[in-house]
Amino acid sequence: MYDYSGNIINIQKSINMRKIAIALLFASALIVGACGNTGSKKKDAGTKSEVSLQEQYLTQDLLIKIDSLIAGIQKLGVMPHMKAIDEGTLVLTDREKRIKPTFLMPLEKVNDLITLNQKSRALAVYAVDREIAQLYEMPLEEYDRVIAQLLVDTDNVSLMEGAEVKVEVNTMDVDSWIVTMGEDQLAKEQMHLFFETLGAGVLESLYITSLDIPRYITYFNDQTASEVTYRLLLVVDGIESLIPYHPELESIRGILEPLKVINAINVKQLEEQLNTLAADIAEGRNKLLD
Repeated sequence: MYDYSGNIINIQKSINMRKIAIALLFASALIVGACGNTGSKKKDAGTKSEVSLQEQYLTQDLLIKIDSLIAGIQKLGVMPHMKAIDEGTLVLTDREKRIKPTFLMPLEKVNDLITLNQKSRALAVYAVDREIAQLYEMPLEEYDRVIAQLLVDTDNVSLMEGAEVKVEVNTMDVDSWIVTMGEDQLAKEQMHLFFETLGAGVLESLYITSLDIPRYITYFNDQTASEVTYRLLLVVDGIESLIPYHPELESIRGILEPLKVINAINVKQLEEQLNTLAADIAEGRNKLLD
């Protein structure tokens, strides 16, 4: 780890990296959901004082739209098979663990990342990959080091500070402190980075799923299968809504474009569509950190 603005300590030793990973997995719901109520909060503040930075940055109409988009996604949580991995209910045999995966995003790729958009995507990608590495009982230290580096590079102070809180890791705990992250990023006019992280996390999860559909599909039911469709719909709508303010989102929009045909409402349809779109999912995923 290197110095930024004076002295950056070895973050992976001082914070709970498991909380970081879980929080990033919750990107599909809580990271964007964290900003969901900020529009109304800032609006109230703005009526009492001068126009807030947020209101200068985005129109009130757009804030209302984003609030409506994330009202549903906030409850979706982590995809069920990823949750099963973290909870230890999805396990591999000793024989399976001996054959380590070669499909994970190379960790050295982080050295090629330049923009905040790339690094925001990488946070989600490596958080998902960390779960797979854990499933195969691979060393996690390098994942923790890379994620810690990305937190510094993206100036994600709220996420770092939140992970220092000594509480048990569960949905409510993560939700309680990650809200601060949403408000902090929005104040810095970086709402688009939430959607970069969100889109990358969804795509990386779908990529992992598409590589072993028979194993992972068993953890879905019709409701969680339909939530894949809903999640993707909301992500794309949010990205497209922010493009006039952040044209650089065209990149992630283009990557996700082939997946807009996903419209599964049950497990059978999701399985069929993942099989049909496997090549498109892989192609898009491989472009995430370009």
